[in-house]
Amino acid sequence: MVKKYFEDISEGERLMCAPVVITREEIIEFATRYDPQPFHTHEKDAEESFFGGLIASSLHTLSACTRTVVDAQGDVAIVSGVGMDEVKMFNPVRPGDVLSIDARWADLKRSQSKPGFGFAGIRCRVTNQKGDPVIEYGYRYMLACRPRKSRPFWGDPQAADHEAT
Repeated sequence: MVKKYFEDISEGERLMCAPVVITREEIIEFATRYDPQPFHTHEKDAEESFFGGLIASSLHTLSACTRTVVDAQGDVAIVSGVGMDEVKMFNPVRPGDVLSIDARWADLKRSQSKPGFGFAGIRCRVTNQKGDPVIEYGYRYMLACRPRKSRPFWGDPQAADHEAT
């Protein structure tokens, strides 16, 4: 796989994300460990809750979608994550839901203070199998720019900055 650098990414470029299937077992396992609310961990309690049944933690949904987005990025020269955009939740995720992720590169900006780096966001909109919106969020990354070709240095400090002729 060819490494993609900041210059190789285009504003609005779509990432091809695989669908995410959320199972009952995964909902309970994740919630038991990280978000033990009764409507995530106990079916009987969930049936009596506002939601009328078991639902995935929004953190679970975000984590599962993050994995798929990272896989879809391929070999991008990500130096570091630098933030997340506001997360908006619309509809609960239930056992058996199949989530589709529309993820696109956005807000590309070359760093002025850190030569050789750029900043890029990924905006994500997630819907379920019925087309209902589930969650929207975004990531912010610092990416490496394409490295300059190495050039032989023959004692001349300027030689490293010029192409051989």
